[in-house]
Amino acid sequence: MNWLAIFFFVVAVVYLVAYFVEMPIFYEGNQKTRFFIDKLGKKGYKLLLLAFAGIFLVLAFIFK
Repeated sequence: MNWLAIFFFVVAVVYLVAYFVEMPIFYEGNQKTRFFIDKLGKKGYKLLLLAFAGIFLVLAFIFK
């Protein structure tokens, strides 16, 4: 397996964990994330995390 595919897979897993487990660094620990939550709402931000996870999973599959 290519190292780039492994990297994309790990990033996708981190985004999926952040989607399901609401890790503080992805929600309250960063000013950029607070900005996104203010603009998109919490549901929209969670959908953004899920979309990023999907994109990175597809990239991991492509680079496999």
